[in-house]
Amino acid sequence: MAFFERLNSTLEKYLMPIADVLANQRHVKAMRDGIVYSIPLTIVGGLTLIVANPPVSKDVVATNIFLKFMVAWRDWASANADAIRLPYNMTMGLLALFVAIGVAYHLARSYKMDPLSSSIISGATFLIIAAPLKEGSLPVTYLDAKGLFTAIIVGLLSVEITRFLKSKGVTIKMPEGVPPAVSSSFDALIPLIINVLLFHFINLIILSISKMIIPQAILASLAPALNTLDSPLLIVVLALVAQLLWFVGIHGAAVVKTIRDPIALTYLAANAEAYLAGQPLPHIFTDTFWAYYMVLGGSGATLGLTLLYLKSKSKQLNAVGKVALLPALFNINEPVIFGTPMVLNPIMFIPFVFVEAINGVIAYYIIKWGLVRAAFATVPWTTPAPIGAFLATLDWRAVVLVLALLVLDAMLYYPFFKAYEKQLIKEESEKENSEAELKA
Repeated sequence: MAFFERLNSTLEKYLMPIADVLANQRHVKAMRDGIVYSIPLTIVGGLTLIVANPPVSKDVVATNIFLKFMVAWRDWASANADAIRLPYNMTMGLLALFVAIGVAYHLARSYKMDPLSSSIISGATFLIIAAPLKEGSLPVTYLDAKGLFTAIIVGLLSVEITRFLKSKGVTIKMPEGVPPAVSSSFDALIPLIINVLLFHFINLIILSISKMIIPQAILASLAPALNTLDSPLLIVVLALVAQLLWFVGIHGAAVVKTIRDPIALTYLAANAEAYLAGQPLPHIFTDTFWAYYMVLGGSGATLGLTLLYLKSKSKQLNAVGKVALLPALFNINEPVIFGTPMVLNPIMFIPFVFVEAINGVIAYYIIKWGLVRAAFATVPWTTPAPIGAFLATLDWRAVVLVLALLVLDAMLYYPFFKAYEKQLIKEESEKENSEAELKA
């Protein structure tokens, strides 16, 4: 017990202050919330990719009812490819633009500024530097996830520039009696002009020096780091940080989400483009990788543990298992975390903190070795893992991997579950005897 007391003290001293900063700092929150609001777009785009790319090769011949359906789907998708892919192009294909708007909106709202005008300023500024007209056409190369980091920077800086200008009175003040919508539009005019001109000027300078526009230059400078981050090391670090925070009662997944999501979305978009082009998928770590391989049943990969609870002789654990099973199938495990409880539970510390990372490393190498296809589509994280993994990859082997990891998780949790069960059975027996004595 002394070890866990020291561990808890260390986590509270070093990790909790960092977690508080990440959870409450307005720029970090704006970045997180702006990206979260883009998730429905990735889901729509992912579902479009699934419809446009049925899991059947060109040389398959219809020999039974199932294959007839699959071949008909394939032929229909091929004949209507442009129409089917349009939702993808207008959602994931413009992901960075929507993130620029979302980040600015949430940061402006935290400052009690007009969030709508700030969103418009950010969106217009981002388009100026990310999609300069070429021969009368708007290039979309950096409007998807490749421009994500630029979008975040523009969303944050454009609001700060606007706030600075307003604090100095550099705005157009309309007389009283002017409708609020008109007054608000003129109030945003000078900040819009200055933001657009400033970023456009910087973009032209960078273009003249490096022959690259801002998002292209940022992506080129981040490329070595991004390639390095798609690794087992990143998976282990993110999982351990998230679970150590959960162990002391902080929503660890929400904290690491700020770091994880920009990377995972960038990788997912690159995989989607490669899949559409018929090329090898370049990345492994995506949001679906996290949801369906690492956190099976929720943070700590507790679905296997929940299944063990259903057969538990402890009344408490058995009751938790019955209540938690349905949510766990949809990757929601607060009933397990707080019903067990997992927080500050020394017996459950080792599996709760480490099983998620173990899942991630195993799944990473299974995919790296080509035994399972990497994900190229986003599916709602509440989709049951076997279904979600299949839809995200269109690879039946992903289902086998999920089930194998589920069995492994149950095995890893089992000895700790039995030790905790034994403790609870003893406590429950003592309580029943005490109550019986009182009644007697």
